[in-house]
Amino acid sequence: MAILPDDLLRWLEAHFSAAEAKAARALLEQAVDHDDKPASARLLRCAAVGSRGSLEQLAWLVELLKIDYRDVIMAGEYDVRGGRPVRLRDLNEPIP
Repeated sequence: MAILPDDLLRWLEAHFSAAEAKAARALLEQAVDHDDKPASARLLRCAAVGSRGSLEQLAWLVELLKIDYRDVIMAGEYDVRGGRPVRLRDLNEPIP
């Protein structure tokens, strides 16, 4: 079971309804990586931010963590501009 950092909990509360925030928290608490180990804080943040407030997208990203965590990092930290990925944020750090 992953421990969710405070900044991530605040992000969930700000971007999901109360009922969805509870479901999002449950999804993230159970998130594991491709080695079946609890997902790191960075990966949890990437999944949440990459979901853009969609519970369906969050569930998909949590499942994707089990296959290739790099795709989840791309969803949370990068955007494509001019056909190239551009890093917009570093989610090793708390979400401001």
